[in-house]
Amino acid sequence: MDNRNCDIVKDLIPSYAEGICSQATREYVEEHLESCGKCRQVMEACKANVLTGEAFEQRGLDGLKKIRKKMKYQTIVCYLVLVFLVYCGIEVFLANHVGYAIFNNTTLLLVICILANLFASLGYHGKNSPGKIQYILGGISLLLDVFFLFVFVYAASGIASGAESLFGRELMRVGPFLERQLIAAFIAQLVFFGYNLWAIIKQDKNCGWLLNLNMTGIFLMINYDMWLKLMASRETLLRAILKISFEPLAVGILGIAASLILARALRKKEAGLMAGGQ
Repeated sequence: MDNRNCDIVKDLIPSYAEGICSQATREYVEEHLESCGKCRQVMEACKANVLTGEAFEQRGLDGLKKIRKKMKYQTIVCYLVLVFLVYCGIEVFLANHVGYAIFNNTTLLLVICILANLFASLGYHGKNSPGKIQYILGGISLLLDVFFLFVFVYAASGIASGAESLFGRELMRVGPFLERQLIAAFIAQLVFFGYNLWAIIKQDKNCGWLLNLNMTGIFLMINYDMWLKLMASRETLLRAILKISFEPLAVGILGIAASLILARALRKKEAGLMAGGQ
């Protein structure tokens, strides 16, 4: 067998294996392979290492299936978090209007919600940064948290000191006045949470930390509403409001920090994989 023919065929084998050669080249390579065992071995080795067009297509389909599967887990977990929040709202209603709560450990519920959100971020994280609307709503959520913290610390201090009126109202009217504001703030935080959840699932936004901010605000409102209904003695009012404020704030800050760190780590990992693929 002419070695020159083998050298030519070996050069043509990669394009032949990938199916990107002309019909004339294909016929020439096949004719040569019928009579050359060494070139057939080269062909087999090349086929083992080279993906055909169908294999490339299958790999793409497999990748899409994995993404859809991860997205499915993301959606399920996020909706579970939302169910937790709805459950908490029902619990607050029972606690305020019936006199007892099914499960009154709101700090533990907040921890579970944040862990569920972090788990969802591990399975699938959005590629797009939060938009202007997400940042504005996050700022409003934070302002509501700070506003009500000062409002209730002021109210607790005034009641403990024996003040006869607060916010220009008699003490007996302060409770209903604050409760109406809390209900509005609670609904607003739920709306913010729902919008951010929709942005993650439908717009591929990477704003898990904003969900943690919203959940922190929701549980703060829940604690304050319960505090209005289940006030202790005047001597323990301020200490109680500080305690029920500190717990969700501490958990929320840790959750927000964890979400930001996790998002950064996932971005670095993804960038490393892309660089390695190139």
